[in-house]
Amino acid sequence: MVSIRDFARACGMLFCIAALFSSVAFAAEPTPRELLDKSRRVVFLGDSITAAGGYVAGFEAWLLTQELKSPPVVIDAGLPSETVSGLSEEGHAGGKFPRPDLHERLDRVLKLTRPDLIIACYGMNCGIYEPFDEERFARYRQGIEKLRTKADAIKANIIHVTPPFFDGARMKKPFSYNAVLDRYSEWLVGQRKDGWVVIDLH
Repeated sequence: MVSIRDFARACGMLFCIAALFSSVAFAAEPTPRELLDKSRRVVFLGDSITAAGGYVAGFEAWLLTQELKSPPVVIDAGLPSETVSGLSEEGHAGGKFPRPDLHERLDRVLKLTRPDLIIACYGMNCGIYEPFDEERFARYRQGIEKLRTKADAIKANIIHVTPPFFDGARMKKPFSYNAVLDRYSEWLVGQRKDGWVVIDLH
């Protein structure tokens, strides 16, 4: 059963993405809508939030309302527990296996899906649910940059989505993990100055 929180989060992500694509005025060139109009295959990358499929299905439903002459194929390639940083905490999954690393599978995913537009949402798992740490933060930035390099190599455009808000009431911690995600999100949004297209969901 989908919880109210999960439903609200999926609706929030869908709203942000739809609003971005509907926008006629945005700092980046080309605009997100122009990226969509010339895309034939849109691939979503991310962790369990993306793998759950709620906001991806909503996005595909929104596409139907746009009356595009040739709507793109939408592919959800999210993977639960995944990071873009390649990091994992000790004892993840009861010690059975570490968190999946996007870059271990990225080449295979891109070869199979052949996207011309990638929408990527990472960060929630990349802080490993620990207090802020500069080394972990650096690994997150490096992972995002590496993803962009791979996208550029296949001439695919990319849109980044900042990690959602962390619900500290749902998973209690002695520190604010959401404040950790603040730092990750602020850095990602800051790359707009270099022409990155970023949806600030956080």
